[in-house]
Amino acid sequence: MRVRPISPRAKRKVKNRVIDPVSLSVDVPNNWADFAPLTQIRSGTKVISFVPYDYQKTLIDCVEANFATVVAKTRQLGVTETIANYFLWKAVKNPGYVAVVLSKGFADTSNIAKRIRVMANSLAPLGLTLENDNLTDMKISGGGRILFRPSTPNGVRGLESISDILFDESAFVENIDQIYTSAIPSTEMVGDNARLIFLSTPNGKSGFYWDRLALGNGDRNVEEICESVKDGSLDPLQYWVDENGWCKFVLHWRAHPVYGSNPNYLEDIRKRKQLSESAVQQEYNLSFSESDVIVFPTDLVRANAIGNYEKPCDDKRYYIGIDTSTIGDDYTVCVVISEKNDRFNVVKLYRKRKMSMEFNISQFLEIFEDYRPVKIGIETTGGTGQVYLEQLSKYWPGSKIEAIKTTGDSKPQMIDRLLLALEKRAITYPPGPVSDELLSFRRTGPNLNRLEATPGTHDDTVMGLAFALTVSPFNKRGLGFNVGTLPTYKTHDLSE
Repeated sequence: MRVRPISPRAKRKVKNRVIDPVSLSVDVPNNWADFAPLTQIRSGTKVISFVPYDYQKTLIDCVEANFATVVAKTRQLGVTETIANYFLWKAVKNPGYVAVVLSKGFADTSNIAKRIRVMANSLAPLGLTLENDNLTDMKISGGGRILFRPSTPNGVRGLESISDILFDESAFVENIDQIYTSAIPSTEMVGDNARLIFLSTPNGKSGFYWDRLALGNGDRNVEEICESVKDGSLDPLQYWVDENGWCKFVLHWRAHPVYGSNPNYLEDIRKRKQLSESAVQQEYNLSFSESDVIVFPTDLVRANAIGNYEKPCDDKRYYIGIDTSTIGDDYTVCVVISEKNDRFNVVKLYRKRKMSMEFNISQFLEIFEDYRPVKIGIETTGGTGQVYLEQLSKYWPGSKIEAIKTTGDSKPQMIDRLLLALEKRAITYPPGPVSDELLSFRRTGPNLNRLEATPGTHDDTVMGLAFALTVSPFNKRGLGFNVGTLPTYKTHDLSE
């Protein structure tokens, strides 16, 4: 379709177009599929016109028809780019339009924003330009805006009249449920015209994204559908509207006309990118099943997430694990577990980041005062914990404070002990940060010999819980890991 400037008089004669005669000077296609080829995208080392594939057109049809769309996909299908191009089309059409793209982190945010800027700049010969040079706040001259933000609870807070929000890589975003909750009010002014898109490759069978994808589907089982798509017994594109009016959209690489014509596609990916078979299955073949990289099985984590936070009581003994951090992105965590009749429960969780050491210590001392722990375990490996340990030992000598060092040998032992406690149903905890971090804990590295959180998530609560178990009686019945015990100090008056 040829796009050209038109005069105000000629605008009256144009049919099947959506035109704002005040703000726009070009003829804008009334259909996204006609608009997309007018933009250009980078493909490999080339810049080409964006001519949508059939599955991309179907995806946009589903997004337009439903308030919320949850997409389960394999990588390299251009889905994020497709949705962002759709946002660009709406921004060109409507001066009042505002969309937000929430990405996993700052690097992803910048990368997506750059790709969409290429699309927007390609419209300049048609008379459409950008008003500013702000990479993450793209404003179309005479049109709307697209904002690019990292996925944080404050990513959309304070914004008004947001029409569309893309939650990219939703399964890998920490606190995605909180982000969703804080984002919803920004769409209220738009009403029924608002659109939400949750997009991700698989990341296990737990969390907000999995629940949105898997629940409310009646007799449809998402995992069974994915398996049937993988083995070819179902078409590579499946979509339906669930009982709550949310669209579910499953997209496999075989829907791509180029990739789908290569019977060795997965093997080529594995060799070229040097990925493990489990990684290939998860990232490129819609695998939600547990793999050898999972440390804490999903069913086990959920089965133990039945505890409650509790105030201290006289008939229980308490043990504390502390994992410290600097003022960076990691959390400083204090996990309090109770013990009674060989049963343990997480009764208190302190979890803060970017707070001063003085503030954290003051909060720890209040927790110690409330729960009167028998023992406290603090990691001292990085040096920061040693300073915490010395300060806390000075002001709280009533309990034994034990220094814990995590090494290549001791960390696997502590994690194995925590896994054993879960298997024995000896430890419970409330749903939330504890279960979320357990589910995102992985074996990584060439030989799967490193234990850590998946990128974009945290493991501080997992380690704090492991430290608490290490100084608890469960250690004596478990795997027998020893820690160094500090001497007990004389009581100090905190007012001194």
